[in-house]
Amino acid sequence: MKKILISCICLIALFSLTACRSLRIGPKGEGEYVTAESLVPYDENNLRQMKKEGILAAQKAAVEKVAGVFVSSATTVDQAKLVEDKIVSKSAGFIRHSHVQKSYRKGDEFYTKIKAMVLVKDIGEIIKQSEADSFAKKTTILVASRETVGDEISLRQDCKQAIYHALKNQPFALVNGDNLSQNNIENPNPSIDKARSEGARFIIVADATTNPLEALTTTTLSPFKTYRARANIQVYSTNNYAAIAEGAQQQSGLDPLPEIAAQKSISAACEAAAKQLAEPINAAINSAKVFQLTVKDVNTIERLKQIQDIFKDLREIEDFNLVRYANSSAQFEISANVSTAEELAAKIIRKYNVNFTVVSITPSAIILSFN
Repeated sequence: MKKILISCICLIALFSLTACRSLRIGPKGEGEYVTAESLVPYDENNLRQMKKEGILAAQKAAVEKVAGVFVSSATTVDQAKLVEDKIVSKSAGFIRHSHVQKSYRKGDEFYTKIKAMVLVKDIGEIIKQSEADSFAKKTTILVASRETVGDEISLRQDCKQAIYHALKNQPFALVNGDNLSQNNIENPNPSIDKARSEGARFIIVADATTNPLEALTTTTLSPFKTYRARANIQVYSTNNYAAIAEGAQQQSGLDPLPEIAAQKSISAACEAAAKQLAEPINAAINSAKVFQLTVKDVNTIERLKQIQDIFKDLREIEDFNLVRYANSSAQFEISANVSTAEELAAKIIRKYNVNFTVVSITPSAIILSFN
């Protein structure tokens, strides 16, 4: 009887092991374990609900972490909203299961750390489909400006609106940036760094000023006020700080109300100057070569994020997009200002030789292994 019992236990264990292998959960299957944390307000009157909210918040953070590695720097506002609506807001649907690793009170908040099985494949397919459905992959450009009327700083952003209008039909995703100071105009590097951290490939730095023109002596006094504006616009690459385009223009604005006359002059000058930017920006966008880069042995989302951070730090890489992540292998499309695939691989390995080993290189494709 004892032998029969032992045999049954062995069979059950063997069956369980086979079944677990067939699920293929993890980096080689549809899901992957991701750690995430959350902080929610501490509620001593409803501990059960508080703990539940902490777990849900951590699950949402885990899904956001996965979605973040698939969202490219060329993602438009509409696509970002789709990711929020279809993925982040429904994060529970992308969690296979999770368990709490740590939880404790932290001042007035409750801390939760979980390890969750996130459906990486499903999230990646939704985001890639949203990009395929969009009309075009757009380069993100941040628009920042300083606008002055006389000696006063204007916060109306008339120059920005004029730039948007002038470039609205271009394959750019124009994103609202900061209102600049004199220091930002004289030294744009901090603004360029900020634009890069926000995923912009270029930044437009506009400086627009307008002043009233003295009325000419005439026999008849005109009720109209005239302002003359001057707009100077520079476009910088966020990768290497190089100025890739510039535009300048002066225009007048006429109106019975001084503030409207000033507004008209700034809008006209900035729109005319912005029209000079389209051709050189397009030339800069298309100057980079496109390479297919595969990184094997990635294994986790955290390591995948580490690889993407490495790409962000390389000034030669203009843009990169995660095309596919499956079986512990990540496939990227990379736009870089280099002559050959060998040069790109060399720059990656020279700076991060501890992390990468070359598997193969062709004129347009690179395969690396992540150590």
